[in-house]
Amino acid sequence: MRLLNMMSEDGVLLTLDQMRKKSNLGTSTIRKLAEESGAVRKIGKSYRINQEVFFNHIDKEYSK
Repeated sequence: MRLLNMMSEDGVLLTLDQMRKKSNLGTSTIRKLAEESGAVRKIGKSYRINQEVFFNHIDKEYSK
């Protein structure tokens, strides 16, 4: 796999590793929450997470 130098954490769609850094959650938890929230976007073999949908879901479901 060839990594790009231009990967920005300001983008709408983030990789699993970028989401781990941004959310401070583990890989399994992120995958579970991303699937639950409908934030997963698969582009070919690339697995991306829509961060806005992901964090809105957490705020809505887990903030009390």
